Amino acid sequence: MKKNKLILTAAVAVSVMALAACGSSSKTQETTAATASEDASASDTATASQLTEDDPEIQALEATEVPELPKFSEMGTVKLCDLSSITVETSPKMVVDEDMVDSQIDYLRKNYLAETEDPAKSGDTVNIDYVGKIDGQEFDGGSATGYDLVLGSGSFIDGFEDQLIGAKKGDKVTVNVTFPESYPNNPDLAGKPAVFDVTVNSVSTLPELTDQWVKDNAEDMGSSASDVASFRVEQKALLQAQVDYQYNNTIQQDALQQIVDQSEITVSDTMQKYAEDYVISQEVQSMKQYGYSLADMLNMYQMSVEDFKNEISEYATDYAKQRMVVAAIADEQGIKSNDELIDALAEELSGLSGKTLNKIQLIEQYGGDAVKDEAVNKAVLDYVQTQVKIVETSDDETDADTSATAVETSAATEEAASEETTAAAEESSTAQESESESESIAK
Repeated sequence: MKKNKLILTAAVAVSVMALAACGSSSKTQETTAATASEDASASDTATASQLTEDDPEIQALEATEVPELPKFSEMGTVKLCDLSSITVETSPKMVVDEDMVDSQIDYLRKNYLAETEDPAKSGDTVNIDYVGKIDGQEFDGGSATGYDLVLGSGSFIDGFEDQLIGAKKGDKVTVNVTFPESYPNNPDLAGKPAVFDVTVNSVSTLPELTDQWVKDNAEDMGSSASDVASFRVEQKALLQAQVDYQYNNTIQQDALQQIVDQSEITVSDTMQKYAEDYVISQEVQSMKQYGYSLADMLNMYQMSVEDFKNEISEYATDYAKQRMVVAAIADEQGIKSNDELIDALAEELSGLSGKTLNKIQLIEQYGGDAVKDEAVNKAVLDYVQTQVKIVETSDDETDADTSATAVETSAATEEAASEETTAAAEESSTAQESESESESIAK
């Protein structure tokens, strides 16, 4: 079974609302959509006994409704370990710098690309069709249509992008390049000269970052800034909030899993049934967002209904134990939902999204029970973080990876906030196909 390729978005995450707000769910969904696109051929090779939406078992699973969360006394038994015995290792918290702010603002500006009739310059985005040939013969991976290439990005092999500078919309350009002597993307091309026939479909340029541009587009971007200076301050604060959230969430989730592993937990049948129904429901809803049915997914991975149920059961048990640990700590510490906790949740979500949210708005968007539940989750996990031992380790690679994904996190946050996840999935799938086509000339 391909356990790592299934969605199971909520099976091992307690803080569902917070994760959605910071874009993690969106990111998971994009990845799932891309994976589904990659493996779509699996359904073509599946046996003739494929599942259909009319299958009674499929219909029963898709009709699954989440029951009410059992009371703590009905969940089973939990004997918590000593929280102070838990040690979590983490990289030092990153401080957002001006380069990261620049990257974030560039990302936002890309949403306002404007086509131009002017010659393409470094930093512009050209949409191109191209056909590559070696010794007059086309080669695998050397062709693509409708590919967006940022000139000066260094995405393609040396010399390719430079030869498109100065091109205009409608131009046909012959690009002559030589593949590097060491070329792991496709060793068969290493050191060989190639000719690309390129058609420039359009040239688009980033808008100039001016006070007027900020004023004109601030509301559309969910910003309250009135000039470039205040816009930079705002975006830096947003990025730092997201970085801080990632730092804390990583610690909290690691600590939570260790507590689960080191505590004595017996899951009741009632809690197991709740967890399984919850995970199935989330799985079905996630697939529906992209126009897939449960039958589609199982056919893609050539899984039977029984295989699916078994895998769900395993994930559901993990999810149930996490919920039970949170409930046990809440009970032990007397943590109950109240206005103060809900206000703290609203403040955190506001900082992550850059959009002011209050208690009423949260309840309208998620429902009162979900908000109360999440407020308690947050309070419990915040408490856990104060009780465990945190050891910061020096890991240059991890730091670099975290820095590189900070803007991606912000981008995902914007997508989640705008609830355009379906469109994002389609774009992700299209991009995946284009990138696959162009792999042979990518650096």
